[in-house]
Amino acid sequence: MSGVRVMTYNILMGGRNGSDLHRVVRAAAPDVLLVNESPKTPLLWKRRCRRLAGAWGMRYVGGGRPAGSNMIAARREVAVKASGSEGIRQPLFQPRRGIAWAQLRVEGRLLGVVCCHLSLDRDRRQREVERVLEVANLLRGPVVIAGDLNEGPGGPVWGRLARAGFVDHGSPRAGTFPADGPTKRIDALLVRGSAAVHSHGVPEVDEDLLARASDHRPVLATLELL
Repeated sequence: MSGVRVMTYNILMGGRNGSDLHRVVRAAAPDVLLVNESPKTPLLWKRRCRRLAGAWGMRYVGGGRPAGSNMIAARREVAVKASGSEGIRQPLFQPRRGIAWAQLRVEGRLLGVVCCHLSLDRDRRQREVERVLEVANLLRGPVVIAGDLNEGPGGPVWGRLARAGFVDHGSPRAGTFPADGPTKRIDALLVRGSAAVHSHGVPEVDEDLLARASDHRPVLATLELL
């Protein structure tokens, strides 16, 4: 494996756009995929998460409904040492929120990943990111925090993550939302620790396909674990 390809993707309501979504993920070919808005139907969510991962040539690692519909998938070559998930309580009638995390090993080197989808409300986002950081601090090796932050890079959550050592390697011009004409960069993939980031941005996939697959564009980074 020449570097590990880590991608974050808000797939829109459990991956409702099916074949187009699958084509995007297979074309991007991530080794580790951090998913927002994974299947959450009671009793059926885990089976559907596993089915999604299988459609991408990957395996389900963890997350889903208990993680506020955040999910982690990985290729067979990526070893999973541990994984977990938790929900974050929200006011009545607000969307589910939570965290999925995994301690991985890639070609003998450790990698931690944390997947999150933060609230639309500014104050709640700032509280939620503190828990995201607590989880990230328990992981070993380089650590990736990724997901839909629901604010742009000038926002307080990005600033808090930067102060905690998480580096944004993205271009200010690399918009992720809406997918059919992105004007905002609200999907982040931030890295802390001993990893060189060789590429970072929206994967090179057909523009029309990206617009059909979801309302967000994915973000893909290639990391060399040092």
